[in-house]
Amino acid sequence: MNFLIEQASVQGRPGWLVHARGMTFTFPTQDAAQNFASKLAERVDAPHLLPTQTLKYWNAQHARLKQGIR
Repeated sequence: MNFLIEQASVQGRPGWLVHARGMTFTFPTQDAAQNFASKLAERVDAPHLLPTQTLKYWNAQHARLKQGIR
């Protein structure tokens, strides 16, 4: 997952912004922003096991959408 971390003025005070997937999170320090981004990337990139039934459903929905069936 890619992040943009930038320093910015937040309500007139220095702060740090983390941009990820169209969302923005505000932090008071660069360390807090870096720690958040690191932990979020770790969690997003972690293996996720989904129940077989869920995978079957998603695969069926994906195939249906590819065929243009609503």
